[in-house]
Amino acid sequence: MSAIENALDQLERDGFLLVKGALTPAEVERTRSRINYARQMGWEEGLNAVGNMWFDTLLEREPETFAPLVGHPSIRPHLEGLMGKQCQLRSLRAHINPGPYVQEWHLDFYGYWEEKRAAQRHRLAAAPVGVNTTFYFQDNGPGIARLTFIKGGHLSEPPHLYPLDRAKFEAWCEQSEKVVLYPKAGDAVVFFSHIPHQGAKENASVERSNVVCHYQVTPMYEGAWHVSNPRGYAGTFPFSKSGLYTPKPAAGAAV
Repeated sequence: MSAIENALDQLERDGFLLVKGALTPAEVERTRSRINYARQMGWEEGLNAVGNMWFDTLLEREPETFAPLVGHPSIRPHLEGLMGKQCQLRSLRAHINPGPYVQEWHLDFYGYWEEKRAAQRHRLAAAPVGVNTTFYFQDNGPGIARLTFIKGGHLSEPPHLYPLDRAKFEAWCEQSEKVVLYPKAGDAVVFFSHIPHQGAKENASVERSNVVCHYQVTPMYEGAWHVSNPRGYAGTFPFSKSGLYTPKPAAGAAV
């Protein structure tokens, strides 16, 4: 059995996979500096109550920096092994945590279990599945920052989701068995978008940023409950042709 097959077995068993050294030091420095530049330019969409600043337009604004993260060679074998040509980029989102940051327990793909049930009512419908790849640009570690998953949280439906009772859901997460990761700068974490997880800084003063690429194995219809907005179809299937994301031309641009 190949190393990739072993890694995919681990991903399916645990719901997540740490890929060490996914980016070179040069890639880390270049991407981190452009995320910081985006903040200087005021390109963020907002800063939420838990301390997360997010950017949804960097792939269009600076494709030379961010497009190489889509289907990056370090995680391409994992994505191809899971989804093949049906792998579609849903969104690319960068984050900065400028101060105190303890994320709420959450799923990226909240609608996963409802969509799985709905698909069973149709003869040909396939339940959509999402995969998240997160690239880190600073070292996490005990006393610095962490990423925590609910152990086995992708294998069975968590309680209190439908309808969402945030307080009860978070209490369930707090009481559940957990696995803590400390990704280093240049590492990537690949995980199923429906596993409950939480990012956090233990030292509020440290710099922390990352880039998340959301992928989906089947195009989701409009209205599926997810934290990100879909990009559409054109150029979003990284393995269908060249294997690289091709940004759509801006409105009015020559083609």
